[in-house]
Amino acid sequence: MGVTHRIRPTDDRVVPMAAVSTPSKPVSLFRLDGTEDLLVSLRPEQIRVDTEVDLSGTRARLVAGTFRTEVPQWVPHAAALTGTELPLSSELPFAVLLIPRPPWTYAVTWGAGHLTLNDEYVEQGFGLLFGIRRLDPFDLGLVASAALDTSARATQTSIPGGGDLSAFRLEPYGELVNRLAGTADLAELTYGRVTGRRYRIRAGNSVWLPLAKDPQAFLADLDAVGAVVDEPDAHSALRFIAQTRPLDKRDRLVPELERRLGESLGGAAHGPLGLAWPGQAVHDAEHACSFRITGLGTGGPFATEARLELAHLTDRLAQIASDRRVKALRAGRIVACADDAGEEESGSAIPVARWIVFETTIDHVRYVFHQGRWYRIGEAYVEQMRAQVSALLARRFDWPRLPWIPTGEPDDEHRYCLEVAEEPGFLCLDKDFASTPLHPRFELCDLLGPGDELIHVKWLGRATAASHLYTQALVSADALGNEPDALAQLAEKAAAHGRVITETPRTVVLAAAGRSWNVDELFTLSQVSLLRLDRAVRALQATLRFADIPFVPKARQRAKPARRR
Repeated sequence: MGVTHRIRPTDDRVVPMAAVSTPSKPVSLFRLDGTEDLLVSLRPEQIRVDTEVDLSGTRARLVAGTFRTEVPQWVPHAAALTGTELPLSSELPFAVLLIPRPPWTYAVTWGAGHLTLNDEYVEQGFGLLFGIRRLDPFDLGLVASAALDTSARATQTSIPGGGDLSAFRLEPYGELVNRLAGTADLAELTYGRVTGRRYRIRAGNSVWLPLAKDPQAFLADLDAVGAVVDEPDAHSALRFIAQTRPLDKRDRLVPELERRLGESLGGAAHGPLGLAWPGQAVHDAEHACSFRITGLGTGGPFATEARLELAHLTDRLAQIASDRRVKALRAGRIVACADDAGEEESGSAIPVARWIVFETTIDHVRYVFHQGRWYRIGEAYVEQMRAQVSALLARRFDWPRLPWIPTGEPDDEHRYCLEVAEEPGFLCLDKDFASTPLHPRFELCDLLGPGDELIHVKWLGRATAASHLYTQALVSADALGNEPDALAQLAEKAAAHGRVITETPRTVVLAAAGRSWNVDELFTLSQVSLLRLDRAVRALQATLRFADIPFVPKARQRAKPARRR
């Protein structure tokens, strides 16, 4: 690896505080699992330094160099419009220092150094573990999170002046926090000991914080960071973030989980499957004109349009054996491109596995594949969620003793709503659509109840049916709570049947057949979504209630034989 250079520590003289105002410098710190292949393959022309160094008796590896950026493809267009040449190709410097501190290897990166790390060895959430234990929950500057479901919803909230945790309005369930920033107590580090001050850090997979310039103190800082990460988090108001934790790669359930994922990528129904945008790709994706996908099974690289869809990935994966799909998922890469043909890369290549979200349940425990990792939902998390859902489902609405008898027809739901509308006080508005500037086509409700309750009706036969019911209820409540046009249209529709409505209804009812409103009969993702719906409805000053529709089970349909070709 080259010549070994010795970096000598400074002497032990006591220096006045004013003379050591900057005992440390902020860097990005990663923790890696492994000792080999920690860096992504670099071409020889990119490397200018690759050498061993001695950090106060510890042998470390320093790699530095530059990435060459080509002239962007849009330059000729800009030049043609303006008549001005734009010489924009340049070099992007990077440096990485790898320091073994068994059983881990720490990586300090400068410039574009983070792009050289082998993501397979990066400890996911390492920085968050530090942040949970040392960030001040009353002075947070940024919280970025993603929904642990198939919605692909990602949220980033910034408060430049700092705010307490409640100001960021995190969902208490189904939320995976992936980045934090704010003021942190660094008393165990050189910076905190020397300055006596706190520091504004950033925490995610890495942690951005000041580490000592002196080699010996630098190593002590690394050990102090590791000790903080390993200490209990019971004292922290942010500890709920760790309730959703990564599953160890060597866990005995991983083979079964990956078998289920592989089969689901080909269409099997082991649980919800969806597309999840990686946090590091959100900015690049917003400006992408296309995506280039490589290494995903046979057939070579291919490009997609700017709107990346799940089918772009599953169509390719379905062509290979199910037991090879997860391996292909990890081998494949997706990179945002600035042109329509997928030739001008404008972002970093991210494993396809980081774009997939999948949820399945084994022995009543929920497991989620998210950002390329398996997560096991903590028992306390599940118990808290079940307790809140059970309390929510106790809000009941009396339903007429009129059974839903399936007809097998496409308009089965509408027929049942018409039957209920024959009962005193009920009005059928199913398929009577409303339209507002923000909601061009939606149903105000399926039925209007005797007390002007907004009743939404659904047969809950599939996992997705509950999600559709929740969405319908949320859109209606949001429109009626925020758009005068919606209330005017509801009043008009009711007036046509002799009903007078002057105020926004304050009760939303979810009425279901096929399954009862019982926490044991709801899919885990449905429970998470239900708690979110309740929070949104309460914010609109309304109350959510539930009704069990008496029903006759649907007849099991037989599969039709395939037609011979």
